[in-house]
Amino acid sequence: MSSVDSPVLDTPAGSDMPTSLRAAARLIRDGSLTADTLAEMCLHRVRAVDPQVRAFVGVDEPAVRAQARELTREARAGRLRGPLHGVPVAVKDVIDVAGMPTRCGSNVTDPVAAAADAPAVGRLRAAGALIFGKTHTHEFAHGVTTPPTRNPWDLEKIPGGSSGGSAAAVASGQCLAALGSDTGGSIRVPSALCGVAGLRPGRDDIPVEGVAAFSPRLDTCGPIGRDAHDLALLHAVLSGGRGTLPSDVGGLTAGIVGAQTGELGDGVGEAVAAVADVMAEAGVRVRPVSVPPFDAWSAPRAQFVLTDFLEVHRDAGFYPQRTDRYTAEVAGYLRHAETIPAAVRTAAIAALDELARRLAASCAAVDVVVLPTTPVTAPRIRDCAYEPDQAGRAAVIGTLMRLCGPFSWCGWAAVSVPCGFDAGGMPIGVQIAGRSASTVLAVAAAYQDRTGHHLREPMPMPSRRREAPAVG
Repeated sequence: MSSVDSPVLDTPAGSDMPTSLRAAARLIRDGSLTADTLAEMCLHRVRAVDPQVRAFVGVDEPAVRAQARELTREARAGRLRGPLHGVPVAVKDVIDVAGMPTRCGSNVTDPVAAAADAPAVGRLRAAGALIFGKTHTHEFAHGVTTPPTRNPWDLEKIPGGSSGGSAAAVASGQCLAALGSDTGGSIRVPSALCGVAGLRPGRDDIPVEGVAAFSPRLDTCGPIGRDAHDLALLHAVLSGGRGTLPSDVGGLTAGIVGAQTGELGDGVGEAVAAVADVMAEAGVRVRPVSVPPFDAWSAPRAQFVLTDFLEVHRDAGFYPQRTDRYTAEVAGYLRHAETIPAAVRTAAIAALDELARRLAASCAAVDVVVLPTTPVTAPRIRDCAYEPDQAGRAAVIGTLMRLCGPFSWCGWAAVSVPCGFDAGGMPIGVQIAGRSASTVLAVAAAYQDRTGHHLREPMPMPSRRREAPAVG
C-alpha cells in the first residue's frame, strides 16, 4: 500500500507547524510561538503518524514537556540560550543522550541510560534545542534499510539507512531536524530516499565522542533537516561555529560527474543533469570532471570497514560473546569479517589511498563535485529482505552506498538535497561534495533558493497551516 493511497499521514486537525527549523526559531525569538506549543505540535504529529512510519524508538512525552516548559519560561524572561531555542531535534539511537539508553537498534547492547550527552547533543542543548526522542537506526548503523522504519513517501519502501529513522521523522513532519551519523553514506542515503537534506560534515568538524563507533577513521556525526539553510545553522552549532556560508557562490566551480557513476535508475540521471543548469544561473561555473569509477572503491572499502567493525565489536566485548543476540544479518557481517586476512586489509587501504589520490587530482580545479546521492530511488522493503547468502541484499546495499563511500574515505564534506522525483513520485537526491562543509552547503543553498523540490511533502501530508492545539 502506497502512502499516496493511505490515510496514514492525514493528521487530525490542529497544527500550524513551521515549515523549517529557521522559521520555528524565528517565531520563538519574536514571541509568536512558544516552545511548549511547538512541542505539543510535534507530539501530536508523532501520535498521528509514527504508528505507521515508525521513525522513533521512543519519545518520552513528560520529559519533552518538562524541557519545553523550561525553555518557554526562559524565552518569556528574555533569556534565549542560542539560535535553536525551543526547537525540537531528534537523535539517532547510536548517539548518547543523558538519561536514555543507547541501544544502537540491537539486543546486543544493555538497556542502561547514558550518563552524559554526547558532545554533539550537548552543543544542541547549549544552543537551546529541545531534545526530542531517539530515532531508529539499522543495527549498529550497519545497513541501509533501517527496520522497522518506513519511507513516508511510500510505506512499502525503505527509508534508507542507517539514519533512516532520523530522515523519516523529518520527512513526515514529526520534528524539524534530527541528528544522524555517517560512515559511508548513512546520513546522505536516507536523506535522498526520503526527500530531505542531510550533511556529512568534514572529518574533524563535529565531535564523534559519545557516538557508537563503526569505523573510527570514517565515522562522522551530522544533521538532517528540511533544506540546506537549516543544515548550515545546525552545522554552525554542532561544529562550534566552524565555517560560515559564502555570501555569493559566483566564481565557484562545480565538477559534474558523468559515466563514472555507473548505471542509474530511471529519471535519476536526468534530474541530476538539470542541477547543473540551475547552478550556472546562480553564477557557479560548471564543467565536466572525470573521476575514478565508483565501482572501483566498493570491494576495498567493504574489506576495510568490515574489519574495523569487527575490531570495534571485539573491543566492546560484544563479539563473539553475544553472537546470539545479533540479528542474523549483522552476525553474518562479523563472521565474514573474520575471514578477511590482515594482508587483504593492508592492500585495501593502499587501493583506497590511490583512488583518493586520483580523485583529488581530478578535482583539483573544482570547488565541489556534483553527482547523484544514490543511483536509484527507494527500493521496496520486500526486495531488501535479508538472505543468508547475502547475494540479493548485498547488491541493493552496494548500489545505494556506491556513490557516497568514496567521499567518506577522502574526508570530504558532502550534502544531499532533493533535486526531483521519479515517475512513481519518489524523491531523487543530488550529492554535492567538497573539501569544506561551508562551500558544499552554500552551493546546495543556492540551488534550493532557485528550486522547489524540497518544498514538496509526502501525500496526503496535511496542511501545516492549521490552528495550533491548545496547551494547558
